[in-house]
Amino acid sequence: MKRTGSKKTLTTANLAALGAERLADLLIDVAEGHAQIKRRLRLELAGEIGPDDLAAELAKRLDAIADSRARIHWRKHKEFVRELDMQRALIAGRLAELDPTPALPMMLRFLGLAEGVSHRTADAKGEIEAVFDLAVDDVAAIAPLALSDPRALGDQLLDLLLHGRAGLGPRALKNALPALGAEGVTALRARVETTMASQKRVSGALKAAVQVLADAQGDVDGYIAQFTDSQAVLPPIGAQIARRLAAAGRLDEAVAALDRSTPGSFTQLVGTVLGRPTLPGPGALDWEDAYIEVLEARGQGALAQEMRWTSFERGLSIERLRDHLKRLPDFDDVEAEERALAHAEDFHDVHAALDFLIRWPAWDRAARLVLRRSADLDGDRPELLEPAARAIEGRHPLAATLLLRAMILDTARYARTARYKDAQRQLLEAASLAPAIADWDGHEDADAFAARAAGFRRW
Repeated sequence: MKRTGSKKTLTTANLAALGAERLADLLIDVAEGHAQIKRRLRLELAGEIGPDDLAAELAKRLDAIADSRARIHWRKHKEFVRELDMQRALIAGRLAELDPTPALPMMLRFLGLAEGVSHRTADAKGEIEAVFDLAVDDVAAIAPLALSDPRALGDQLLDLLLHGRAGLGPRALKNALPALGAEGVTALRARVETTMASQKRVSGALKAAVQVLADAQGDVDGYIAQFTDSQAVLPPIGAQIARRLAAAGRLDEAVAALDRSTPGSFTQLVGTVLGRPTLPGPGALDWEDAYIEVLEARGQGALAQEMRWTSFERGLSIERLRDHLKRLPDFDDVEAEERALAHAEDFHDVHAALDFLIRWPAWDRAARLVLRRSADLDGDRPELLEPAARAIEGRHPLAATLLLRAMILDTARYARTARYKDAQRQLLEAASLAPAIADWDGHEDADAFAARAAGFRRW
């Protein structure tokens, strides 16, 4: 049995003890027949010489990847992802440490690979996409340090906007702004707008780029102009517009933008179609956030409070209720909290109610909710029901048992084989709670339930 700290364990210290010459021989042996390891070693050697040599070696490999048209076989997918990430990490790490000025255009060059690579491989798990997302973040870290030529950097960014992978260009542009400077921003915006004027169908990436550049210049109207009338009535877009107008002190216009994009009619329509009330989506909540911010900025705190409470009542937002309560006088907040918890306990969506009461926390009320409405629980919600059972099992074993049973029965009834082990564990947990339950309140006891569950499937 290998002891902790054994000299045979692969650690930096143990390998360093072999000595530089011995390690160099081993690396040569290991690299034989492994192109990626050889490549990495050559890059490290180039980095020891200096940033120019490292940049030249990186550029060769990026060109080779860009020029290749060969399909990447699924067996080689993991290896290709590792190599891509190695190239990214060397640009963001070693090259940027040596000299951030060439690292920035090199990272943009790396981002330019995304479109071509996407046609050569099936990235089902989004692993390659994740590497390029990290590269966009790297641009933000490198740009403030790089002493870039604004014209050359603008050329690269415009090329990325026109030919790069959808969505990457505007994000990279936003992160590269510190390296462009005010004059570079002005020049690039003029070039983007000239390109847009020549297009029959204007590129969405170029519109987004103008918005990034307009934001950098504090040009609210230029930002808004990139939205069509049909886009401006969408709640998330209305919120974006309103925030910029408010920041510019144009509060009445901000309110008008929000009024034009109210999500109420859409939410009401969806609820009518589905035949039940609907919870507000993220777009509606963001719109409400913007409206509350604008009301506060206008000195209309009372209206903002009303909106917070109404929003809470409709969607049981913990954040909205906390914001509401902390603005109330002492004692008023206690009364309002009780009213809020009573509303949550009777909320039309039992799962939203349970989630709220567990997270607030108000575990006694959560247990009471479960006891009253256990028939409405959806056992296919283990991410909600299992933590809830854990929270209340100490003081409310029957309610916790009902939550466990909902998951067990759903797994058994619909043969959810991936959750069979979970269901077996939940059966044992429910059985362990049984001795603490003096009154089953009309529900089956542990033995009767176990027999019924066993009738669905052989565990």
